[in-house]
Amino acid sequence: MELSFLITILVILTAIVLFATEAVRVDLVAIGVMVLWIVFGVLEPEESFRGFANSATLTVTAMFILSSALIRGGVIKLLAPLTTRLFNKSYSGAILGMSSGVGLLSAFINNTPVVATFIPIVSKAAKKLNLHPTKFLIPLSYGAILGGTCTLIGTSTNLLVAGIAKDNGFDEIGLFTMTPIGLVFSGVGLLYLMFAGKHLLPKESQLKPLQDESQINKFLTEVEIQELPDEQKGISIEELFKEKDLSFEVQELKRGDESIKNPKMSTRLQTGDVMLIKGELDKVKKVVADKHLSIVKSITDKYFPREETKVVEVIIMPGTHLVDKKLKNINFLKNYHSHLLAIRHRGKRKFSDMGNTRLKVGDILLLQTSKEGYELLQKAESNPNAPFLSIKETDLNIPNKKKLYISAGVLALVILTATFNILPIVASAWAGVFLLGAFRIISMTDAYRSIDWQVIFLLAGSLSFGAAMEKSGLNDWLVTHLTSLTEKELAPFIIIGVIYLMTMIFTEIMSNNAAAALMAPLSMAIADALGYSPLPFLIAVMIAGSASFMTPIGYQTNTMVYSAGNYEFKDFFKIGAPLGLIFWIIASLLIPIFYSF
Repeated sequence: MELSFLITILVILTAIVLFATEAVRVDLVAIGVMVLWIVFGVLEPEESFRGFANSATLTVTAMFILSSALIRGGVIKLLAPLTTRLFNKSYSGAILGMSSGVGLLSAFINNTPVVATFIPIVSKAAKKLNLHPTKFLIPLSYGAILGGTCTLIGTSTNLLVAGIAKDNGFDEIGLFTMTPIGLVFSGVGLLYLMFAGKHLLPKESQLKPLQDESQINKFLTEVEIQELPDEQKGISIEELFKEKDLSFEVQELKRGDESIKNPKMSTRLQTGDVMLIKGELDKVKKVVADKHLSIVKSITDKYFPREETKVVEVIIMPGTHLVDKKLKNINFLKNYHSHLLAIRHRGKRKFSDMGNTRLKVGDILLLQTSKEGYELLQKAESNPNAPFLSIKETDLNIPNKKKLYISAGVLALVILTATFNILPIVASAWAGVFLLGAFRIISMTDAYRSIDWQVIFLLAGSLSFGAAMEKSGLNDWLVTHLTSLTEKELAPFIIIGVIYLMTMIFTEIMSNNAAAALMAPLSMAIADALGYSPLPFLIAVMIAGSASFMTPIGYQTNTMVYSAGNYEFKDFFKIGAPLGLIFWIIASLLIPIFYSF
């Protein structure tokens, strides 16, 4: 057994562990792997870094820009009201409308910003059915995933597998090659979510809200003194708090036009006085219950507009400068006049010692802000490259029809030229980018910003896995052992089932693109050893690599709704495991029928 064989196994296993644990950024892992192949002599430099010039990597880069232009034009804002209209009907109708709309968009544009934009819209629409958003956010992510399986450009995984196939001399995967099996999966998945989702998803009583009153101890509130009874007139702050069993720090007292900073506890109170107090929220409940004290609620009615007296929740968006930064290095107070109260990070809530937490896509932050800070947060959200979005229904502004029509027309042109083989998909996509720039629909600065470079580096690094496996002999070793199954009469079905299952497992514990990069070259080698066409094997890798349902870390949209829906890790497994099993059976039976060997 050669040294390169053992090194390849060791490097791949280490990468899988790092991908699964997220101990190191996935793009950094990819870069490290490409360097290690060269250091240990497994690959030459041009072989290790060839992924950056691969057609899949280049196509995904262009699709990021095309998707961004379409979203900037307002396609989601145009379709969102249509997809949520069925929320007035029933749960099944709501799932049908939401998943169909999101799935259609995800089949042609990047699904991560689609899901991010729909999260607050769906959360608001859920109230029409008197249901908690948790009943809809996992189905929202699943709908986007299923839509992406229907076309070549629906996911980066599909493009990656097609690119690997092309590098190995197989260039028969077209834009709609996977559409037949993708539509079957989408239909079955939609029926499953419509009738099983309501029962398998967690109940509202099981949720642990981020705004946990008992654990947030730095909360500013404005309290107004109502008409006091005769026996309390002229009562001091200290006496009032003692009598009502309250414990607050009074930071400011406003009486008419007079403002007193840090008033003494002996200060006598009058009807109409307003106090800015800091304390635990469970104590504030007693204020709410007291008929002589009231909390000033509306931000427009604030007596202390510059103070932090409003609470908002925001979700961290992908590809922004906040991702992977430690909270202690992000000055929310300076940049947004906001104070961080809590965070939901990878399904866990934190109310203290948050400074060393590195932000991930989909994390939910609970911010306490002022009127001025709230306006700063809204301004940041209006930016096309917004670092976060509020977990609320945003204003649906009128789409820019000119930009929307031109962007949609360019994307349609890209699809048509690729479908009829007028141009390869990579050339079509970049021709589309050129047209968008020439028509000034998107500036090149915004185009560069719209690219998720983490995905690009991950794709390039993942492509080196296959090259290393082939050159080290690991592929041949795996093929020898896996093809032993061919002695049985049902060998094609069994092999497809094994490839699908292996890809599905890898996808759930690591990056879907890395899983596809491992399995695509292996599946082609198996097909070659058996004398079969590689197409059905590659389709199995494509579908399994995208259909990640059992964990919140296998796919980025799952990660986003993980925190937004206050889910726990087990919630994904509870609803995703049966769906994954159903798809495994369907893939094993139908892929050999739809795609001949």
